[in-house]
Amino acid sequence: MSSKRRSLTQVVEDLKSEGVIADAMAERADALVEQLRSAQPWYVRTMVGFGAWLASLFLIGFVAGLGIAVGGLTVVGLGLIAVAVLLRRQSDNDFMVQGTLATSLAGQATLAFGLAQALPGDDMKMVLAVVVVTSSVLFFIFPDRVHRVLSVLFFASALTMLVYALKLNAIVPVFGPAFAAGLVLVHRNRARITANGQGHLVRPLESGLMLSAFGCLLLSTIYVLPEIGSDFVFYPRPWISTLLLGALFLYVGSLCLPTLLHGAGKAAAPLVYGLMIALIGCAWGAPGLLLALVVVLLGAATGNRSFVGAGIVFLAVFVGAYFYGIEMTMLTKSVTLAGSGAVVLLARWLFLNVLTVPGDAEPQRG
Repeated sequence: MSSKRRSLTQVVEDLKSEGVIADAMAERADALVEQLRSAQPWYVRTMVGFGAWLASLFLIGFVAGLGIAVGGLTVVGLGLIAVAVLLRRQSDNDFMVQGTLATSLAGQATLAFGLAQALPGDDMKMVLAVVVVTSSVLFFIFPDRVHRVLSVLFFASALTMLVYALKLNAIVPVFGPAFAAGLVLVHRNRARITANGQGHLVRPLESGLMLSAFGCLLLSTIYVLPEIGSDFVFYPRPWISTLLLGALFLYVGSLCLPTLLHGAGKAAAPLVYGLMIALIGCAWGAPGLLLALVVVLLGAATGNRSFVGAGIVFLAVFVGAYFYGIEMTMLTKSVTLAGSGAVVLLARWLFLNVLTVPGDAEPQRG
């Protein structure tokens, strides 16, 4: 066999000459080759993106310097969003992608400010309400993955801040579990959503819901800060999040464990469910632990490394934020961390000695 390297173009030409690929497939192959030829180096794309954002910032400054009336700001905001959507639908050029993204964000800010000034009521609440509505709409009509992820994040952030502004912070502990449940629901129905022609929405929706859930659960670490004071309960009753995420944790486990425990011993399932219930009890005041485990378990069951990595990173961040803010002495924190490590080692020993089927053990070599 010859070791001479051949280009992709030569391979495609050989396949076409031999009649291996049909005409329609040959056209797709030619389009792919042309797309790869026109691909720019990463540093060129970075500079193009920087130039697009800079140009958009100049546009924002120009609009802000015009001193437009309140009603005019609303019209300008809608115009910027409409232009961004139309241009993005017509081009995948790097400059256009970044420029339309920045223009859309500027349009949303201008629209929210204009409507807040024009409509009666508290300006901040109106801005947040407008952001909730515009983010929901633009998620579906703006054809850009990054923009869609940002739309979900803007929606979750504005909704949470609106709840605080309305002094309904008692329902904040429900938001994190709700976003996590949405993530599990979307992930479970990926095939159905794709079959309905909405597959392009799956990944940005999953990413946005995951990051939104992470952000909401990080809020639960604020209530332990003694500097906040007792006049305002920032994250009341974190055990509500623990119960909801615990139920979701057991649900995801019931879906994933039959696959993960395939071939294990009879005592495997009761042991695992017992450990899961124990984890729920240990996370009574730290619900972020359960969210991290839900994401990791979901990723491990589906082979999604990004989920596993995101869950592990969030676990480390949450544990660090929680133990930094909690009002405990350093000795108590050290003992708690040491005890947690001992429990993890004990759980590992139980897994290795109970979940392993004797027939699966690797034979000794002598």
